[in-house]
Amino acid sequence: MVDYRQMISDVKASAADNSVVLTWQLNDKRSVIKNIYVERSEVGGQGNECAGCPLNYERIGQKEIIPSLLKSAQIKKQSFTDTNVEEGKTYNYRLMLCDDAGVCQEKSGAQINLK
Repeated sequence: MVDYRQMISDVKASAADNSVVLTWQLNDKRSVIKNIYVERSEVGGQGNECAGCPLNYERIGQKEIIPSLLKSAQIKKQSFTDTNVEEGKTYNYRLMLCDDAGVCQEKSGAQINLK
């Protein structure tokens, strides 16, 4: 089984104009990944009260990967903007990398504190 997580690097979250911009690099030379789902968890939110407990994630978006576009430089740098955030909260993000058969693998993302 191919480890899709190795095809994603440099996952970062940054605050911008009452939103969070999540960015990452995609290096899928064999065009295996068809969809990237963005999921978010609010630290301290419902189901996430304990700092060391497993986080509950909610799917907030999707990026469809079109194989013919993987050859262009801009498709390698991906981004997603989360506009449903609140100042003073801490969010964790992760990516779910899925192939045509619906097999998905989790890629740890980034955490951001909006203070």
